[in-house]
This record gives sequence, C-alpha cells and structure tokens, in this order.
Amino acid sequence: SYREAHSNDVGDPGPLAETRDRLSKIVRAEIEMLGGAADKVFLGGLSQGCTAALDIYLREAMDLGLGGFVGSVGFIPGDRHGFTGASDAFKRLLVNETQGARPLWLQCATDDQWVPWERLAQPSVQPAIGKLKGFGIRCLKGRGHIIDDWEGHILNDFAREYVVGH
Repeated sequence: SYREAHSNDVGDPGPLAETRDRLSKIVRAEIEMLGGAADKVFLGGLSQGCTAALDIYLREAMDLGLGGFVGSVGFIPGDRHGFTGASDAFKRLLVNETQGARPLWLQCATDDQWVPWERLAQPSVQPAIGKLKGFGIRCLKGRGHIIDDWEGHILNDFAREYVVGH
C-alpha cells in the first residue's frame, strides 16, 4: 500500500513484508525446479511489480546468484521510500563484481505521470550508471506510464541477449 494516493512511498510496511516473503518463496521454488541453477532465474515486472521485483532482486540476487533483472516504468527502491533494507542491498550490489556484471535493465518513461523521471526514477538509477557493468537504462517518451507494446520490445531484446540459446 502507498503512503498516499499520489506517492510511490510505502505506506503500511505489513503488505510489503508479505510481498517480500511471497516473492522470495517463488524465487527459491523456481531455483529448486531448475535443480539449483539460480543463474537461470530472471526477475522483472512492470510499474509497481517492477519495483517490488527489483526490491527482491536487490535483496536476494547476490546470495542466490540470480541471472538478472528486466523491468519497466519502476524505480530502484530504497529506504527513503519505505523499502527498508533495500538501500544497503543496492550498495552491496554496486560493489559486487560478479552480480554487478549480470544484466539489470530498466526502461523508464521520461514523461511518466506516476513514476516521475526527474524526481524519482532518474535519481534512483544514477548510482548504477558506470558502476554496474550489467546495468542498462532505456528511456522512452510519448506515452507516459502506459507504455503498452514498448514493454514487449525490451523483453524481447533482453531475452535475445541473455536467455535464448544460453
């Protein structure tokens, strides 16, 4: 839940904790189904799902050795937005050469009315630029938050680069 209607900040930490727990269990079940091949597990999402999945990626990727992340119209979560522990996890990722070389792609709309680029998304990604070898940012303009088929473009590009044939 959000702190207020036009905010991207966590309001009630209870649902966030439940979501973290649920997503963590799903990730671990996927790894188990792949016989422990965590590097074949990729996370991603759109909008709130992007940020929630990225929160789990930051918290779990280094310990589990996840394959990567791709998301659209979200932001890199941090403590100041109510994602307690995410800031420290992001700092750990920034200095982890192995996990930092794995793909972390974000697609952001610079005219997004709900996840504002200049006030939220851009400042959240800035520390990753030039620090994470696998970091990629794709900026879009022209549709606001509702990117429709543009989400498919980044997913297809990501899959061609990191999933198909590997």
